[in-house]
Amino acid sequence: MVTGLIAALVIIVICIVIGALIVQLATKMAAGFKPALGNAVATVIVGMIAGAIVSYVLQMVMGSTGSLVGIVVAFLVNAFIINLMIKPPSGGQMGFGKACLVSLVQYIIYIVLSVVLFFLVGGAIMGMLGGVH
Repeated sequence: MVTGLIAALVIIVICIVIGALIVQLATKMAAGFKPALGNAVATVIVGMIAGAIVSYVLQMVMGSTGSLVGIVVAFLVNAFIINLMIKPPSGGQMGFGKACLVSLVQYIIYIVLSVVLFFLVGGAIMGMLGGVH
């Protein structure tokens, strides 16, 4: 049981670091600057917590979060957190419009990464089953 908990903790830490690197890349692409890794990590952690809370509330209210409303609300919450936590080098806030653009680029990167991993893992599994008829 302890091994499973340690493995889950390691997976969560790896996912947070990858998410922070994606936030850095999306911010660089959409807003023209790269936030510090610590700031990006904090943004990802707060985003995960806020996303879980919003998902829970939507599930209680609507019965399901798999709808279009859930996706739109998650996008807006993510943009709001990015706007609050990631500051441009000049100071102040980046603005909600740019935060929405950063969030959109972040979602596109997640989708592309998911599709690539799906085909890599699917190809590996099919390759292992290829010799069995």
